[in-house]
Amino acid sequence: MTGPLRLRHLRAQLAASSYSAVVTVTDLLPPRIRYGYVHRITARVLRRPLPVLAPVASAGTASAVAAVPETTTAITCALATDGLDVGGVGFVVEMLAAGLPSAGVRPVVVCRGDGVRAARLRASGIDVRAVATRGEAAAAFRDVDAIALHSAPGYIEAAAAESGLPLVTAMHNTEIHFTRRRWAAFRELIRRSTEGVAVSETVRDFHARHLPFDEARKLRVVPNGAPAPPPAAADERAAARHALARVLGVPLGDDVVFVCLARYDSQKNVAGTVASFLHALDTRLTDARFVFAGDASDWAEMRRADAIRRCSPHADRVHLLGSSHARSLLAAADAFLLNSFFEGWAVAATEAAATGLPLVLSDVGGAAELVSFDATRSILIANATGASAAVTDARVGAARRRSRRQPNRHELAEALAVVAGRVRADPVREVPPAIRTGVADMVHGHAAAVKRACSARDA
Repeated sequence: MTGPLRLRHLRAQLAASSYSAVVTVTDLLPPRIRYGYVHRITARVLRRPLPVLAPVASAGTASAVAAVPETTTAITCALATDGLDVGGVGFVVEMLAAGLPSAGVRPVVVCRGDGVRAARLRASGIDVRAVATRGEAAAAFRDVDAIALHSAPGYIEAAAAESGLPLVTAMHNTEIHFTRRRWAAFRELIRRSTEGVAVSETVRDFHARHLPFDEARKLRVVPNGAPAPPPAAADERAAARHALARVLGVPLGDDVVFVCLARYDSQKNVAGTVASFLHALDTRLTDARFVFAGDASDWAEMRRADAIRRCSPHADRVHLLGSSHARSLLAAADAFLLNSFFEGWAVAATEAAATGLPLVLSDVGGAAELVSFDATRSILIANATGASAAVTDARVGAARRRSRRQPNRHELAEALAVVAGRVRADPVREVPPAIRTGVADMVHGHAAAVKRACSARDA
């Protein structure tokens, strides 16, 4: 190693150690301080521009959801949620709002604040009511027949509980940050609800552990879906790979490109995934690249992942982008990788499966189901924290401290090598049938829960 290379390597090692120390100290703080204050401070200090893949000329959009004309509608249901533009819950609410009219339910979206998704829903004819107080939420509920709660903030939940209307409570994630008080509020919410809808078996099992037996029996599973547009044609794929190569500054050639669409956040295990992918390049993987793309909610995590990348001789095969055009990135890719610590049901992984990509997923909510839909090409690996339904904030913190040597890294390396071999042997993309019907199945599952709630009230 020459002098300049040795110096760059030393600087990368020091940076990785420094950001690891920041992450370790941050993880010791209560979640409300961690997310409410520390991440804002680190964003001001550590933020930097990230490369972005823009839409290629022939690419459509996988996330736009067109409203479906109503059939005979007898029920008006409020879909009560938080800000629509953050995370996957807003995407699910958008799909439900578009699809429920076809199942005989008129949706009214009640949310915290406006934004891009709220404007899009209004433009498609959906009634969206932005509320900022419990009083405004109560007023928004006065002309509806039922309320479906989708990770709504406390003041909206309180107004829903006080309304006396039939309630359905949806569970979208394994809520590792809930305090004892929050779990007590959740138990009361389920007591008031006719039923709870969990987006995966893992999410149901996780929440059932915190409920009395009679209340746990109310929980049903309705898997998330995602729109399944036609897989990218050869010309779109070629254009997308050319555009991605230009953004990355490297020729892709016949490299197998693994992508991940997610936030730079502790939940997504970005640093651990980068370190494990580099380990795979050291041991099992050849002619492969990893591209992570998303917004940064935790800039210390992003900068630590980049420092770990720069410590490796394979640094030029791992790429960290900002939030990029999903359809174009998935068209350019050969496989999808998500090594999260916890999920409810990963919408991005579902979108990837909907384009025909094979998946490599850690065992989180929805992962076993998604892999089972395409078992001949996709692989499920162990979760770096242990059992997925028993994940805790402490377990995530422990796994983050050992990001460079997580216990599932050897299994991940093997899975990446197997999937890369399958892609090289048969690059044809196939969308599993269960993915094609996923949105319709999700819509009808939620509509049925709302109708049962209203029937129980009328009985």
